Amino acid sequence: MKHSVIWLCFIALFLANAVNILEEQAPLQPEQQKQKVHHIKLKEKVVNVKDSQDFYKFVALNQKSLFENQFIQKSSASENLRLHNFKNIQYTADLGIGQSGNVFKVVLDTGSANLWIDSNRCSEPGCLKHKQYKHEESHSFLPLNEELTVEFGSGDLKGIVNSDTIYFGDITLPRQNLAEITSENGIIFKSLDFDGILGLAYPQMAPKNFNPVFDNMMQQHALEKNQFAFFFAKDPNDITHSEFTLGGYNQAHVDGEINYHNVIDKYYWMIKADSILVGGQDIGLCNDGSCKLIVDTGTSIMSGPMDDVGTLLRNLNVKDHCSEIKSLPNITFKIDGIDYTLEPEEYVKPTTKDNSAFAEVNSSEDQSMVEVNSWDCIASFIPLDIQEPQGPAWILGDVFLRKYYSIYDRDNDRVGFAKSKQ
Repeated sequence: MKHSVIWLCFIALFLANAVNILEEQAPLQPEQQKQKVHHIKLKEKVVNVKDSQDFYKFVALNQKSLFENQFIQKSSASENLRLHNFKNIQYTADLGIGQSGNVFKVVLDTGSANLWIDSNRCSEPGCLKHKQYKHEESHSFLPLNEELTVEFGSGDLKGIVNSDTIYFGDITLPRQNLAEITSENGIIFKSLDFDGILGLAYPQMAPKNFNPVFDNMMQQHALEKNQFAFFFAKDPNDITHSEFTLGGYNQAHVDGEINYHNVIDKYYWMIKADSILVGGQDIGLCNDGSCKLIVDTGTSIMSGPMDDVGTLLRNLNVKDHCSEIKSLPNITFKIDGIDYTLEPEEYVKPTTKDNSAFAEVNSSEDQSMVEVNSWDCIASFIPLDIQEPQGPAWILGDVFLRKYYSIYDRDNDRVGFAKSKQ
């Protein structure tokens, strides 16, 4: 894929596909800290008009291929599309490294396990646009000098794993492994407003001996409970209410009952759906009577296996209903007998906002942009084939998580959902 949006993003699902750290690292000695629940406000950033249009183009062009005759006639998809995590709304938190006042903006990502930070070891254009970590200025820096490489559809990242003290909310974590970015092939950071990614998936996803941040907290006995939770405000103009909670959850954001679902693969935060219904009808989106679902705060939209997303989109035919979005059917994820429903206003994204600014975008040489602009709306789904053993699977991204408050419980290996109280 050569669309310009590719370089705008990390791929949350593939941050763990890296070379192994080769040398053994001495285990951390537990350092007792005051156990409590920490509520950390998340910062939101709506990207500019051109980036938004690139996002619509990326989604629409990938959806468009699912309607072509040669695809419909296939019994199975031969092409694997990787989901590029374009944050049309970016949620970031502050992370101190080396000292509490040395703050970096990081995306909190349940779809990856490593801590990546832009560093002054990288002199490429994308790196230079962001705050860079300078290990030589930290008195708590410890060299490990282990190389790490992550491959993306849009390029790759290279880094060196070392350790330093980090400060997250009121928690201090000594000797935290982090990957200093040294090189990027593809302008991954260039148009995104964050300095790194803090992975919150299971440690099995991390390379050998790379200690994820949340596991470090568990080892330090820093939390009242080994849980964390996310609240994403629905209104992108509301920059005060999105919140990340460590050590439990915030009842103030919960509307009604919390339902918990067991993790079925301690790699991603993966749970199992009984079925996926469209307008209350089972159209065969779950093979063998169930679907794997990955709960991923690092993915803006939703994804599913290519064949199944094609079936879903052809049934919806969203672009012909943009003037009457409410006439489209609800989409329901039935999990352990509980219905989690997205209404059309929640899974359909209008693309006609800020039309006056789009005229300048369309003056570019990329004529495919003009065709996509004729789509007044798009469904927030994109095809993505995740390989076995984790796949095939659907991804519940921020479209789903803005409606449903999510709790991630490592003590009991389960995910909790409740309707968010806005």
